[in-house]
Amino acid sequence: MVKISDAINLSCEILKKSLPDARSEAQKLAAFVLKKDTLYLAINKNEEFPCEKLKILKELSAKRAAGKPFAYITGIKEFMSLEFEVDENVLIPRPETEELVDIIANDFKNESPDILDLCTGSGAICISLAHYIKNAKCTGVDISSKAIDLAKRNAKRLGLEERCTFKEADVLADSDFEKKFDIVVSNPPYIETCVIESLDNTVKNYEPRLALDGGDDGLMFYRTITNNISFYLKKGGMLYFEIGYNQGEALKNIMQEKFADVKILKDLSGNDRIALGRYI
Repeated sequence: MVKISDAINLSCEILKKSLPDARSEAQKLAAFVLKKDTLYLAINKNEEFPCEKLKILKELSAKRAAGKPFAYITGIKEFMSLEFEVDENVLIPRPETEELVDIIANDFKNESPDILDLCTGSGAICISLAHYIKNAKCTGVDISSKAIDLAKRNAKRLGLEERCTFKEADVLADSDFEKKFDIVVSNPPYIETCVIESLDNTVKNYEPRLALDGGDDGLMFYRTITNNISFYLKKGGMLYFEIGYNQGEALKNIMQEKFADVKILKDLSGNDRIALGRYI
C-alpha cells in the first residue's frame, strides 16, 4: 500500500531537482489530486493514496518540474479572495494587480460606476471590481476569443454575469465601444519584445505571448489607449494602468497632455506599479 506520506515523498523527489520549495509543492499537488486540503494530508498521512491517483500525481509533478505554472495545472488561481478559472490562453493574475483593484474599489466603493477593463484576460480585474463595488457595471474587452469565453465562465461561476459583460475587440485597432465609461482600467501587455526571451521559463514557455508583448519599448498599448481615450472615457473620468517597474516616468509623459492629477504609485515591493489620472 502506498501511503499519503509516501506519495508526497515521491512527488517531492520529482520536483526537488528544479524547485526549491519542492515539499510544499508536492503537498499542494497531492491535495489537488485527492481533492482535499493540505491539513487533511498531514492528519491522515498514513492513509492509502489510491494507485490511479498516484499515476496522476506523478504526471502532474513531472509537468510542474518542467516549469508549468501551478495555476495552469490546477486550472484555478485565487485573486482578491475569489477563485478564478485560468488556462494557457490568459495570464495568471498576480498579487501586484490586487493592489490596483484595491485602489479602485476603495475610491468608488459607494458609487455606481460604469467600468471598462481593456485587455481583460481571465476577467480578474473586471469581475473583482464588480464583486467589491456592489453597484458597478463592468465591461471587459480582449482580442482573444478564448480569453473572452473564459472570462464569461468566471463571471458566471462567481454569480456576477448580470453586471459583467465581455466583448472581443482589438484594443490597438478598435475604438467603438458604444458608450463612454466613468472608469477605464487596463493591465495591458507591457514587456519589451526583446526582453521576453529572457523571462523565466514558467512565463515565456507557458503564458500567452499575446498578453506579454508590449512592443519595442513596452509602451505600445499605453500610447494607443491614451490616444484613443476620448472614445472610451467620460470627461472627468479616471484612467488606471498597471505598469512595469521601470515605466513610471514614461507613463507620466504619455498621460500628462490629456490627464490631470497624474500619479505613479508603488507596489508593496517599492516598484512603480500603477499610473492613474483624471481625464480633462
